[in-house]
Amino acid sequence: MTYTPPWRRVCDCRCIIHHRLPRTTYNEPGCACTITCATQPLTLMAHQRGRAFFLDQGGDLWRVPGMANGTWDWDNATAIDTRADVVIEHLLRQAANVLGTSTD
Repeated sequence: MTYTPPWRRVCDCRCIIHHRLPRTTYNEPGCACTITCATQPLTLMAHQRGRAFFLDQGGDLWRVPGMANGTWDWDNATAIDTRADVVIEHLLRQAANVLGTSTD
């Protein structure tokens, strides 16, 4: 099976903005994509911080605040200065590299 990057996949989570479309903008107003959407890049859930972290298609570190009932506040998703979360960025990059070279 050929690997397809998330930003080339189509939404499969029935978001009213992105359903059956690609998603390359993560802070688009009205987005209701889930963390399990095919368009969502590798994500680290940080329940203790009330948010999730992920690397976008350019390799920039982003965070998205969690809301009630397991939903996400995509309107307030932001790219963050990696100096603030250098450990998280390193771990995500390392995981992405390992998964990208996996043969399973």
